Amino acid sequence: MQEDTRTDENEKTTEAAGQDERLVMRCRGIIKCDTARITKPCKRMYLVIGFNRNTRGDEGQWIKNGKSYDFDYVAETTVASGETREELIASAREYKRLCDITMEDYLKDLTA
Repeated sequence: MQEDTRTDENEKTTEAAGQDERLVMRCRGIIKCDTARITKPCKRMYLVIGFNRNTRGDEGQWIKNGKSYDFDYVAETTVASGETREELIASAREYKRLCDITMEDYLKDLTA
């Protein structure tokens, strides 16, 4: 008699998704953004953050049938990476630190 392993696999997938969601929420606490997600190509985690935008504020306004055409979208960018949860969180903190300092402070860090 063969044991059904699909339930175990589903539980592992659900548990991993829950851990990823907690990690996303932790990273969103570090980096203030509208959306965040983690992608895992080649066994490395990447944090992708997004900000809600509308084309009204963008340069190069969209025109459709002679009228401005505005729509909402999410502007995403990858800001952190790591092979482990700890590395990803450290990378997110470093991104936040770099965003918060001036160019002068950054150059001082480089020469120190």
